[in-house]
Amino acid sequence: METPIKITEEKLKASEMVEVIVETEAKAGMSGIVVSGGGKEGLIIRDVVKDSPAAKTLPLLEGDQLLSAHVFFENVRYEDALKILQCVEPYKVSFCLKRAVQSSDVTVSPTSGSVEVKGPKPKMPKMTTNLPEGSGHIC
Repeated sequence: METPIKITEEKLKASEMVEVIVETEAKAGMSGIVVSGGGKEGLIIRDVVKDSPAAKTLPLLEGDQLLSAHVFFENVRYEDALKILQCVEPYKVSFCLKRAVQSSDVTVSPTSGSVEVKGPKPKMPKMTTNLPEGSGHIC
């Protein structure tokens, strides 16, 4: 039986919540983490097993909440990509796409640096993004 992690209200008020992005190399692995929760509470790291692949390669702490996982599809086998996409089907997912567009269909705002792409209307009203200076891709 799992023991739920209890965080007191005073502890929450005394600390600030920050989002930390951790990127791994291929085969770095998440083996060795124990999670609890799910549903509205989200997934909480309950333990990181000493000397596990996760403990050796990732700066994870007990009590961290897993907000999302981004899987990079560079050099991925077709079968693996299909399995991943099928597994996430029932969940909210964010995709990063690369697409060829005519330069006449792209408008860049000189003041904000935001990019607007004309074309078929997606389900959202408009597709925009902010590109960091010198960035070559949209995500």
